[in-house]
Amino acid sequence: MEPQAPQSPVAPPDLAERVTRLEAQVAWLLQRPQASTPPAPAQAPAQSQAPAPPLPRPVPRPATPRKEISPVVWIAGIGASIFLFGAIFFFRWAIQQGWVGAELRFVLGLLVGGAIAAFAGKLILGHSRALGVALLLAGLGTLQFTFRAGAMEYHFYAAPLGLAATALFTLLAGGLAARAGSGGALTVSLVSGLAAPLVFSQGGHHEVALAIYLAVLMAGTLAVPYLARTGGAWHGARWTALVGVWLLLMPACAGVLKGDAALLGMLLVLHLVLAGLWAWLPGTEEIPATPTVLWLVASILATTYGWLLWKRLDLTPETFALPVILVAALNLALVQPLRHRMENRRADWGLLALAAGHLALAVPVALAWRWVGPLWGAFALALAWASLKAEDSDFAQEATALRWLAAALALLTTLRWAFHGLDGLFWRSATLTPFLNAAFAEGALASAAWFLLTKAVRGDRPADASASPLAPADGSGQARPVRRRGDPLGVIAFLALQVTANVTLAFEAARLVQWFQAPGPYGYGPSRAASIAMTLVWALSGAWQWMLGLGKREEGRRALMIAGYVWMGLASFKLIVSDLDRADTPLRALAFLGVGGIGMAAAILANRKRSGEPS
Repeated sequence: MEPQAPQSPVAPPDLAERVTRLEAQVAWLLQRPQASTPPAPAQAPAQSQAPAPPLPRPVPRPATPRKEISPVVWIAGIGASIFLFGAIFFFRWAIQQGWVGAELRFVLGLLVGGAIAAFAGKLILGHSRALGVALLLAGLGTLQFTFRAGAMEYHFYAAPLGLAATALFTLLAGGLAARAGSGGALTVSLVSGLAAPLVFSQGGHHEVALAIYLAVLMAGTLAVPYLARTGGAWHGARWTALVGVWLLLMPACAGVLKGDAALLGMLLVLHLVLAGLWAWLPGTEEIPATPTVLWLVASILATTYGWLLWKRLDLTPETFALPVILVAALNLALVQPLRHRMENRRADWGLLALAAGHLALAVPVALAWRWVGPLWGAFALALAWASLKAEDSDFAQEATALRWLAAALALLTTLRWAFHGLDGLFWRSATLTPFLNAAFAEGALASAAWFLLTKAVRGDRPADASASPLAPADGSGQARPVRRRGDPLGVIAFLALQVTANVTLAFEAARLVQWFQAPGPYGYGPSRAASIAMTLVWALSGAWQWMLGLGKREEGRRALMIAGYVWMGLASFKLIVSDLDRADTPLRALAFLGVGGIGMAAAILANRKRSGEPS
């Protein structure tokens, strides 16, 4: 009788069914994305349960590849710059030594510069475009220095001929940029063309000729993106063209003769049209990047230069409101066509803010120029508001540029308020009406603009698949703030807000006290009661910000609490060092009672609020 083989144990039916069900649940959990709440436990079915279908995974936005410049390009650029300086020193040394004649030096310069530029063109049309752009700078620079030497030192020809020769090579470099579709080559040619008037300058009044030359340069380079069928993303070329031309126009408009001012004004209108074409690139296939910001810069500079020409023509300042209104109307008229050009509403907020700023500027120009500071503040506030709207519309690139423009105008308003708006308090004989004066308007509008900029540095984003990983969805589909820690504009805006808001409120409180007081003797500085009013305002502001910081969980808690400590400490320091010395006994009692009462009230309210919070 043979021994039977041992049989494998058979699993009970309920155990096998349970294992199958657990495997299905594990597979389903691995296929679904991470969720904020764990799945509910499934009921034990009578039969094996099939795995649940996987939830659709959100498709993230493709990451934009970061363009890294090769070390070869850096070395080539540095070497080209060093070579250019070396050529300058060599020619000067050769002149001093008398080794070669002027004609030979001129020919050598043409040959070396032409050879470098030709080799750079070959690289640009080949597969080493970045290296070719770096060498093109050295070639054009050498040629321009040679043409200058032939005109200014060797006197072979007149300076306008040297400028024309430089312009010809700039045109050839622009053609090279158009054929290769290279924004870098266009930038280098623009730098050469913009530097030429400075290199061949002989002094005198040639403002009209300069404006005509710059208009031809802008029109010529504007043909490059149309021939290359690209150029909307050429940030360097477009910014170089616009900013470089308008910087050269500034001394021309400031120093033009009265007889040439009218003609220069008409050329200024032409430059505004060319700047608009460079900003928006109408008729091209590619949608341009940052067009609103380029147009904002051109519009603001055109208005400023127009004011300089208006004064040069000895026209009445009040009538300058008419061209300002025309520029505002132009921006309003551009809203609809540019909406079709950009295929979205991305440019609306910037154009509306620009139109509102010009319309608001027309009022003080027509009435009194002293109100230009408040209008700068209104313009900064409008741009800050437009940046918030652009951020909500998910146009981050435009929103960032609008924020920086708003910050620049807010800074101008703050500086004007600091240097010109605070004199009325220091002189006791001043009779400015509290809260109804230009100084308070400047400070309040600048503070409001800085406040919006502190909010703009962390915009709201919808909680969808395209949201940033720094703003995760909470499952409700609601927008959550995108925290941008270390944003320099946020820090600057918060600090500027603290200074402008607290100083403005304190100074207006001091003006109010002095306004109710009997007119005192003529002197410098606020009265004793007005000085104590400033101390109380700073103590109250510090206590309020400290309590506000206690009520926050994360965002802004530390900054508000630090600001509260600073202003309460400043109020206490001023109370002991200044107010205690200058005030009599009743005012001392009032100051100490006020500051101490504010501190105790803040502590009591904060303690009550903490006691009411759940642990």
